[in-house]
Amino acid sequence: MTISPANLTATVAHSPADAAAAAIGRCHAVILAGGSGTRLWPLSRALFPKQLLALNGDLSLLQQTVRRVLSLFPPERVHIVTNEEHVFEVRAQARALDERLDSQVLAEPVGRNTLPAILLGLDAALRHADAAGSDAPNGAHADDAPLLAVFPSDHLLHDEGRWRAAVTRGAGLAAEGWSVTFGVPPTTPETGYGYIRRGAPLAAPDAAAKGAAFAVDGFVEKPDLETARGFLRQGMHFWNSGMFVFNGGVLLAAVQRFQPALAAWWATREDTPLAPAIPLAHGYSTLPSISIDYGIMEHVDRIAVVEADFGWDDLGSWEALYRLGAKDERGCVVQGDTLAMDCDDCLLLSRGGKLVAIGLSGVIAVQTRDATLICAKDQVQRVKDVVERLKAEKSPLVDVHLTVRRPWGNYTVLDEGPGRKVKRIEVNPGARLSLQMHHHRSEHWVVAKGAALVQVGNEERTLTENEWVDIPKATLHRLTNPGRIPLELIEIQSGPYLGEDDIVRFDDVYGRRKEG
Repeated sequence: MTISPANLTATVAHSPADAAAAAIGRCHAVILAGGSGTRLWPLSRALFPKQLLALNGDLSLLQQTVRRVLSLFPPERVHIVTNEEHVFEVRAQARALDERLDSQVLAEPVGRNTLPAILLGLDAALRHADAAGSDAPNGAHADDAPLLAVFPSDHLLHDEGRWRAAVTRGAGLAAEGWSVTFGVPPTTPETGYGYIRRGAPLAAPDAAAKGAAFAVDGFVEKPDLETARGFLRQGMHFWNSGMFVFNGGVLLAAVQRFQPALAAWWATREDTPLAPAIPLAHGYSTLPSISIDYGIMEHVDRIAVVEADFGWDDLGSWEALYRLGAKDERGCVVQGDTLAMDCDDCLLLSRGGKLVAIGLSGVIAVQTRDATLICAKDQVQRVKDVVERLKAEKSPLVDVHLTVRRPWGNYTVLDEGPGRKVKRIEVNPGARLSLQMHHHRSEHWVVAKGAALVQVGNEERTLTENEWVDIPKATLHRLTNPGRIPLELIEIQSGPYLGEDDIVRFDDVYGRRKEG
């Protein structure tokens, strides 16, 4: 489908308002799943961030978001935007809920904030309309354009029925040409959120429409404490939830007007007399990094806010996990292999080893296998400063856990030191690693469980338990699990450089980069 932004904007105000329920029928959901979640370190790492973690049950925050979205949108109208580092895990988690979502995951080549990511989702929505046989002509009116509902992947909601009603109301407003955001009624004078100042109430188009909605009078950046207290007293401000609904054509018109660099990039997706179409991912790295808030919402007219009265929390800090967690008789939230003695009002969480706490009050203690965080509850906002310090030190603790997931399985670092590293590698049944070589290290593999099909150079052989093979440096090799049970082996690396970027891929069934 080709959309003419100018024509869309010119006609939208004259289109009759669709019923909100009908608007959902032309609405696509875009789930943004590319964040890094630094405020929940050490549990959240760059290569396995907050949205991929199960923090309050068996499902990750991403899976909870996907499940909620699937209650309102069919899988073919759900588009999940992540980055290349997370795409395989995101696909696996989405596929566990509905196999049809495997093809609905989009990978950004590099992170460029929320506005370019949303445009990737819009591109997928338009291509879906083309594949579905839309006969909308070039220069179609706004009524022909898809609507786009945008959701973060790492928020917690408590009342999904109210959420569906609010999103349905938002879709109805977007069908009328409003750019819609969702505002959370504040309960505390929070200084870590942006605020939305509400204006005049908007009448519902029909009696079935639920959810209070208002014109937006303005946006306020994260305020100081006294200002936030004033907002709470006045009752005219909402927290900005980061959820939106747009008319696709209205959004493109705004991009064309306010973000010419993005508009020029977007134009490359269509054939012209002078040049063939270019996939949007090809020019992605040249784009400015810009959020939907700064790039569009702070500039456009006709912005509406729907009251998000469905119990919302962005789980943006360990204090939020404490606040929402089930507490014992002394006010402590305890998870994992933990022993608390005479502790009050603490969050004690272990994901590796025994955590013992004695006589603590108002403390956050989070333990993983390779890092431990201990801080006062009122200091949790400084966790992001810790991450910045670790980045400056080039610490691997910022990026990875000891166990690292890969599309073929996972590996765990058991021991490492100068010139050596020992890993336990688990390969899923039927999975295979890339055909690869390393410039600086040799490897010794011992099969601990299952069977391994090993290629070294031009020779292949099958190894079973307790059998081994040596891989000299600069030698082509590949590992495959031909069996029906997971393959486990021990890998001993030796050499002057053992970084994960010492790899050259010659063939990879997962389409990963040749190097790194």
